[in-house]
This record gives sequence, structure tokens and C-alpha cells, in this order.
Amino acid sequence: MKHPYITGLEIGWKDDALNIEGHKLLTRLSEIYEMETQKIESLEMEYIESLPLISKGIGNGESELRKYVEDLEKWFPQKGAACAQYLGRRALDVGMTKQGWKVAYEWMLSIGLGIDFANGAWMEGSEPKEIEFPSFFDDIVSLLGL
Repeated sequence: MKHPYITGLEIGWKDDALNIEGHKLLTRLSEIYEMETQKIESLEMEYIESLPLISKGIGNGESELRKYVEDLEKWFPQKGAACAQYLGRRALDVGMTKQGWKVAYEWMLSIGLGIDFANGAWMEGSEPKEIEFPSFFDDIVSLLGL
């Protein structure tokens, strides 16, 4: 599964260039996901290697990247953990496979929600309260067959 930080890189480098403001926005994005420096560098190097050697871009992706980051900042810190926990519980209820668990957990862990996802999957008790979650989680919902 594609790491959501890669989505930020794709938006920020839209015209094969990143300006200083775009760099600051990517830093904010990495903070939202509580990413370690090594992971950030790895994803950035992988992405940058796919860019052309010469670019005439000026960083036109900045405004779109700003919207992406600001949208995440509005809901992710408050609702991200609850969404991950709910998805973990629902996945267990529908019969999550070992491979599905591994992929989903690794993805959730990479964005700082691994523990919440695990807690949802393994908590005992009543049915989880139905919640709406953003399209941000569409890939993981599809992977888990929810």
C-alpha cells in the first residue's frame, strides 16, 4: 500500500520541483504521521529517484499540498486514533487474514496509528460505535474487505 506521505510528495513535486514552502508543508505532514527521520528520508529518496534529472518546474504543487496538509490537520489528530480502532475491530469481525493484518498493521504503524488499530482488533466488549471515517482510509477499508 502506498504510504500517505508519498501522496504528499506527489502533490508537492507536481511539476517536478519543490519550493521552500512545499518543503515546510512536507515537514508538517511528517509530524502529523509521527514519522521517524529514517523513514522520511527513505520515502523521499525513493520518490526523488523517479523524477527527471532536469526540471523547469517552480513548485506549483504548493497550494494543493497546503490544502492536503491543512485538511489532515483538521481531523487526523482528533479522529485518526478512533478511526484506526474502529477499523481494527470491524476487520476482526469480518475475519481478517494473517496477511491482511500484517499489511494493515504495518500501514497503520507507519502513520502513527498501529497501537490504536491493534487495540481495536483485540479489545473485548460490546460492538464498536459506528463512526464515519474520511476517504483517507479507503485503501485500507478495501484491503480489509469492509
